[in-house]
Amino acid sequence: MPSKRDLLKMDTPYRGPNWSEFQWDQILAFIGRVIITVRYLLTDPFQYSPDWTAAALGSVPVGLLFYIFSSQSWQTCAKIAAGTVIEISLGTYL
Repeated sequence: MPSKRDLLKMDTPYRGPNWSEFQWDQILAFIGRVIITVRYLLTDPFQYSPDWTAAALGSVPVGLLFYIFSSQSWQTCAKIAAGTVIEISLGTYL
């Protein structure tokens, strides 16, 4: 009687998921975004820091979200997030 491997035409036995194929940078960006968002909402940064700083910190999770769902490099997403931080800071400060 043929084995299951012979019936399925498998050359090698299955040894679990191939961890090198996962997109770890996007997975870690998602985890970081969740942590930053929860911390931002729970600590109320407007109470402890100036308004322009607290408003700018809100764009960091948005930048991570953009990186997770786009095909852009992390450098491009970081530049966009940094530009947003500067724009929000200046807009709130002025």
